[in-house]
Amino acid sequence: MPRKPKYTKEELIDTAVTIIREEGEDSLSARNLVKRLGTAPATIFTHFDSMDDLEEALTEKARSIYNVYVDRGLKKNPPFKGFAIEHVKFSLDEPNLYSFLFLRPKALGTLSDLIDREGHRERLVVEAMKVFGCTRETAEEVFENLVVYMFGLASMCSKGLCSFTEEELARKFGLAAGGFLYAVKENLPWYSVVPVENGEKVEDSPYLSDK
Repeated sequence: MPRKPKYTKEELIDTAVTIIREEGEDSLSARNLVKRLGTAPATIFTHFDSMDDLEEALTEKARSIYNVYVDRGLKKNPPFKGFAIEHVKFSLDEPNLYSFLFLRPKALGTLSDLIDREGHRERLVVEAMKVFGCTRETAEEVFENLVVYMFGLASMCSKGLCSFTEEELARKFGLAAGGFLYAVKENLPWYSVVPVENGEKVEDSPYLSDK
């Protein structure tokens, strides 16, 4: 009869998450993991076929921790802004887990890939339609631009380049969402930079073109 593994699958995952939290993803290896557990490498592969399988389980665990923040954000008013605030707070509280979920080279791709990987697009677009009283098309465009802004702030925070209070984040995301919504609804040329000469706007300018 095979011996019962010394550690459960969940204990292995929790220990691996602790390594990422404390030391970063680069420190996660079979050697480091078994050293922490005080066991043999065979323990890992009793539960996982490979380190890639373990990484997949870790991603699910990290996402469950992240989803606690998302759920808290969506209970705020308005939930669209609450989500963005809590996303950045996750990057501040769990910088290494944030990098593991969103900033790994193997996880990089297009903006659409990043949004899909985040995993809450449909729920947030519906919330935006309700809060802003706008069409799905408008909500999608506002959402995508807000997410670019949100990921930018969160990425900087996860690297220790800046930090914000909840009040500061609420103001920043309120201004951003309001500005994006206004620009989309009014069909403003927000891609443009309007030059000024001697205090007067220059009407005939290549800056007013999207070409």
